This record gives sequence, C-alpha cells and structure tokens, in this order.
Amino acid sequence: MLIDLKSIDEDGKDYNFDELSDELLGAFSDLIGENTAFKIQIEIRPLGNTFQVMGTVASEYDEVCSKCGYDVSLPLKARINEIVVIEEQRPRNTQVSQSRQNFDSSSPAVTYINDSCFDLKEFLHEMMATGFADYPQCVDKKLCESRQFKDPSISPSKGHPGFEALKGIKITNH
Repeated sequence: MLIDLKSIDEDGKDYNFDELSDELLGAFSDLIGENTAFKIQIEIRPLGNTFQVMGTVASEYDEVCSKCGYDVSLPLKARINEIVVIEEQRPRNTQVSQSRQNFDSSSPAVTYINDSCFDLKEFLHEMMATGFADYPQCVDKKLCESRQFKDPSISPSKGHPGFEALKGIKITNH
C-alpha cells in the first residue's frame, strides 16, 4: 500500500486497519498467522520536509515459551512513533543507516526515504515484527513454573548457573 506523503494535508491523515481490511489482507500471515485478528491505528502528520507517523498495533501471536518450552499465545501491543525524512539520494561515500532507533522508547525513531512514496504495508509489517518479545514467556507465571523440569538431584547453586558446569574441571600446568 503506497502512500504519497506529499499529498497529505496539514491536518494529517488517519488510517485504521483490521484483519478484514483489503489493503493489508494476508500482509502479516508470516508473523501472526492467517486468520488472526489485529487492529492498527496510524496517524501521519506532515512536519515540513518530515512526517510523523504515530499509532498502535494490537494482535496476538503464537510462540514457544523460553522458560518451559510450551506453545503459548501472547498479546502483541506495539506503539509506533516514527519520523520519516524525505531526502535525496546521498553520495555513495556517506554513511547513514536507513533507520535509526533511539534507545529511549519515548523518543521517535527516524527513517530516511528517497522520495515521497511511502510503503505503509511494509512499514507496518516491520513495526509489528519489532513488537515481538525477545524472550517470550507464558502469561500465567505459576503455570509456567509448574511446567518447567525440575531435577531433584541438582541443588540450587549460588551465583550464575553457568559456572556450575565448571566445578569439576581440574586445571593442570604442563
């Protein structure tokens, strides 16, 4: 879904999508599945030569819990706050990334594009993908803990559990 950013007036433009929207039909099937419900609200406002893209993405997705290993369905709630900058092609000897993410989540990220044609479908796909958890975990923590394998022969160690494997190693000098 291509949008000509320069055609958006000063008041901005709102876009609302869900799983029944023809413009995005099947666009997120690789992320959330074929028939999963989603709701996307986007507002695009011009700010001189730049455009502010703000909104929310809400859905759910299937994942494997990183603690217990069971399949879980997790909520997906992502906030979009992006500044899109239109600039001419830079000379090859300059080094600027296409997208810059600020570590402060309240600040907007910046994306550079070469012309006023903005692929909203691709942008929303990327925003949805960045909303996934790095280490997905069950929503019900007690159920997750009960599913985790516990070996009674292993006593809880002090410090990082990775060092437990080094206990039996003997170092010899040659």
